[in-house]
Amino acid sequence: MLGNRLVIGLDYGTTYTGVSFCETSDTNYVEDRIQVVQDWPSAHSMIGTKEKVPSEIAYTPDGIRWGGLIPPHVQRNMWTKLELDAPMAEEAEIIRQELALLSMTGGGGGSKKAVDIVIDYLAEVKKHLVKHLDSQYGPELWRTLPITLVVTVPAVWSDAAKHKTLLAVSRAGFNTVHFPQLRRTVTATEPEAAAIYTIKTIRGTVQDEQLAVGDGFVVCDMGGGTVDLIVYRVAAIEPTIVEEVTIGTGAQCGGTFVDRAFLQWLEEAVGTDDFIKIAGCPAAELSRTSLPPKLGRMVQEFVVTAKSGFSGCEEAYLRLPAPLSAIDDEDRGMCDGEIRIFEFPLRRTKELVEDQILRAQRTGKAKVKYVFMVGGFAESPYMHKEIAALALGHGVGTIRPPYAWSAIARGAAAKGLEGDGRTPIKSRICRRHYGTRTSQLFDKHRHLKLDAYICSFTGEKRATGQMDWLINKGQELAASEKDHGKLYLVHQVWANQAKVLTIPLSASDKDKAPTRSADPTVYTVTDMVIDLSPVPKSEWRSDVSPDGRAYCSVDIVLEISVQSALEYSLSVNGKRYASVEATYA
Repeated sequence: MLGNRLVIGLDYGTTYTGVSFCETSDTNYVEDRIQVVQDWPSAHSMIGTKEKVPSEIAYTPDGIRWGGLIPPHVQRNMWTKLELDAPMAEEAEIIRQELALLSMTGGGGGSKKAVDIVIDYLAEVKKHLVKHLDSQYGPELWRTLPITLVVTVPAVWSDAAKHKTLLAVSRAGFNTVHFPQLRRTVTATEPEAAAIYTIKTIRGTVQDEQLAVGDGFVVCDMGGGTVDLIVYRVAAIEPTIVEEVTIGTGAQCGGTFVDRAFLQWLEEAVGTDDFIKIAGCPAAELSRTSLPPKLGRMVQEFVVTAKSGFSGCEEAYLRLPAPLSAIDDEDRGMCDGEIRIFEFPLRRTKELVEDQILRAQRTGKAKVKYVFMVGGFAESPYMHKEIAALALGHGVGTIRPPYAWSAIARGAAAKGLEGDGRTPIKSRICRRHYGTRTSQLFDKHRHLKLDAYICSFTGEKRATGQMDWLINKGQELAASEKDHGKLYLVHQVWANQAKVLTIPLSASDKDKAPTRSADPTVYTVTDMVIDLSPVPKSEWRSDVSPDGRAYCSVDIVLEISVQSALEYSLSVNGKRYASVEATYA
């Protein structure tokens, strides 16, 4: 039995952030012990954040405002999470450009980089978490417990974006300076956390009994900014262990797109002239990062009433702000408007769900039995009804677990409690090819003349710029394996040259792996910097080049493991003398 410990789950989302925690030594019933922070500060009682806090921060003359403390009319940095990955596109790019323009005029945090804005925001989250833990356990007790921190990241993210997230989390204060008993920080993909939580909530129910080995389920994470999906297969029962079946997909089509559509519909309903009276401009020209006070309050009322309770047939009544409040015109009612308001995110989400079901069928590895709907947008009765109808058309059921909005944060805490040896995720599907640039003995039938060169160490004719792929896209990666790919390399250095080796780790998202590093789809993930000076002299071989210069060489093995994030190790003749430091751009 492991001793008491504290697990913290951090789900930094595109539009909202959730934090969970669990203090226990018994992992059998963790779903009953996991709590989420629900006392987030808010200046707007109408839109109290409860289980989550808005992922927004504003730099004002009076200092930082964050989360629910930002007034509707104040410009704020939002969707900043998506700036940690590249390239930006669609709605996220519009917001980025708007904030860039704002910074040029002296607002929006000035010239701060995205990662620094994220650090500032997460620092406020950390401060509030500490206050909450002090209130829950007392300021001394929880600080004596070993702590595991689980940070969730999108499954579709690049490795550099995952690294930036962990860097921001640490610099925001989630480190041993502010949490002296922090023993480990781990990552979990958002659908992985959602799957763990949902499976725990249905364990022991009729739905759980219907999940057999070989059955599949789609995790559909419907957030405010993005919708992300992936298919898992049940690999074992009691305890339930799952493995990835498909490569995850996603799109920017979350719940905030309904809010934008509402503004466009409102303009059509009241007329552009009257709309400008409360908005100051047409809906298409409205800022993404702030709204006029009157319009901002109306959107808040729409979100907590009409949007959240709409199932497809209700009428909703919203009060128009002055000067439009005096208008009496039944033709401007809201009777059928909202079905059209949901059109874009609903259509795109349906396409993504159907695509994942068909992908799973093509693999032949699993028959999809359920769609697990999680995230704040999943709590919309209308979205749930429409997605359930789509799934039923494919013979698939739908499960929306309790607390769907905070499912990922709760699943992160459950993931952190795996220290007793349970691993709910058996295997993952590699999302891209991973490899290194290498040279090979020149073969006129395989290599291009322009790649030929003479090695100064051995005098051999070789081909430079060739790719050695260690892990392939679509490859099944067992979570229990210590490594998923190995690079066998002979490293040569001249006499008295520093024994430091830099190996760029490359990747390609192309289905068929390119053979040359010059291929435009090949990009650098990270530079692996290895200090070989600790390797004993006895492991090095001495030799002389054709032109008489002395050099030495050593055989090394670089191991790469693809978990929720990349992990590296290096050995010489089976012994680990050196460490691998990965540097991301």
